[in-house]
Amino acid sequence: MPLAAERVFFASRGAIPLQLEGMLHRPGNQANRGPAVVLCHPHSLLGGSMQVPVIVATAEELAGRGMMALRFNFRGVGRSEGEFGEGVAEVADVGGAVDFLLSQKDVDPERVYLMGYSFGASVGLRHVEEDPRIAAIVALCLPLGSMAIESFDQDFWNSFTKPKLFLAGDRDHVCPLSELRALVESLPEPKELIVLEGADHSLWGREEEIAREIAGFLAG
Repeated sequence: MPLAAERVFFASRGAIPLQLEGMLHRPGNQANRGPAVVLCHPHSLLGGSMQVPVIVATAEELAGRGMMALRFNFRGVGRSEGEFGEGVAEVADVGGAVDFLLSQKDVDPERVYLMGYSFGASVGLRHVEEDPRIAAIVALCLPLGSMAIESFDQDFWNSFTKPKLFLAGDRDHVCPLSELRALVESLPEPKELIVLEGADHSLWGREEEIAREIAGFLAG
């Protein structure tokens, strides 16, 4: 059984580090160093926080599968310092979260993963472009097309051969399935696309299903 989640505080990256708030989920009965996952929440100005149900459900499922999970609040959310950074400054927050996980003595540095939902997926993937320590990624409802937050480094992703999982609902206007399919097709293996039939961008009622899919992918 996983242990109860622990409230933690850690520093963002950047010239002027900010103190960020997180919840750390540790798996129980772990004798050796194990995998760990950073979870990035949706848009800070649209109700996004580390308390979003699918983020909480995924963190709990990951811990139940033997993986440490860190969900955290981006700058300006909850008890995290600072203010909204337009999806640009938040990349430094992801860096701080990864650094914090890697400082934990029971984390295997070869098995550090990143999962992001919507805005969190966009910010998280841009952090991955500059951090070779990330061993696998999960992008849930990645904003694409006219809803994209920032452009990606296509040359980087064309050569990114680590495991990649993309999930989105077939009714999601923020992550249009046609755009997502084209993106996934352009990427090298290994990769996987899961279409959540009947789901829109909010994912209400699908939290446990999504958590199982993500945890199964990362545990595999």
